[in-house]
Amino acid sequence: MNGLTARLSLDLLKLSKGQVIAVTGAAGAYGGYVIQLAKAEGLTVIADASEKDERLVASLGADIVVRRGDDVASRFRSHFPQGGRRARGRSGAERACHPAVRDGGAFTSVRGFLGVPQRDIHFTATFVRSYAQEWEKLDRLRQQVEAGVITLRLAEVYPPEKAADAHRRLEAGGTRGRLVIQF
Repeated sequence: MNGLTARLSLDLLKLSKGQVIAVTGAAGAYGGYVIQLAKAEGLTVIADASEKDERLVASLGADIVVRRGDDVASRFRSHFPQGGRRARGRSGAERACHPAVRDGGAFTSVRGFLGVPQRDIHFTATFVRSYAQEWEKLDRLRQQVEAGVITLRLAEVYPPEKAADAHRRLEAGGTRGRLVIQF
């Protein structure tokens, strides 16, 4: 679902080869897929990360990695003073990211847009349910995994009797990769 959500976000942003995309929440599953799919399409990616996730985000293909935080837009703009043409935001970072988008650009968020439209920016919400029956997009993602364009990140495999441990770990946050319960 994260891969399909990333695909939808890129489709909503209507990017062209060579354009810049700013990605917040880049170390998460969805953000990581946005980076990898964007790079496969010839985009320049600038992404945020905590200090502990900088290497991971760079390994996913981000061209530039900046430190995450409330001033992330100014960090993005220090590399692209005119602003990026497009941005995608994660929960909690949407408002901090808006200033990174150039006038007339586009922004999408998986949590919906909270705010006032500004500077002729096209705001959209990425709701993956709209792609629920898009089998060809799912198959394309499968092909990209098989070709190594997209990496599946596995954090740990748990037996069913340890499912509660897996849930506690997930709830604690900061997991990089998927937790799997193998039956």
